[in-house]
Amino acid sequence: MKNSLQIYLEYEIKQNLQPQYKQIMNTIVNTLPQYDASNIQWEKSEISPNRYMETFAVPTESHYHALKRLRTSRRHLLFGLLDECICGGLKEIRCIGLKTKL
Repeated sequence: MKNSLQIYLEYEIKQNLQPQYKQIMNTIVNTLPQYDASNIQWEKSEISPNRYMETFAVPTESHYHALKRLRTSRRHLLFGLLDECICGGLKEIRCIGLKTKL
């Protein structure tokens, strides 16, 4: 059996920056496959209108750790753009990786 990891990201965005956030996220969703991410989903939470969830699969734990580091880096040219959109900045992203067997 082959292992993979399912990644869950959750965060709240600033309401006044929703258009900017959505534009950045469209680019991120199109870029994630370059990091070997698959089954990418991005949706609004049912709990709060400003809370969003992203889920995607990566093939290894190394991919998970690398993407987690990149997604929370203010210095990354693309992912860092979300820092001003997220309440509290990138450091407030909740990131969980769950192992799955295929």
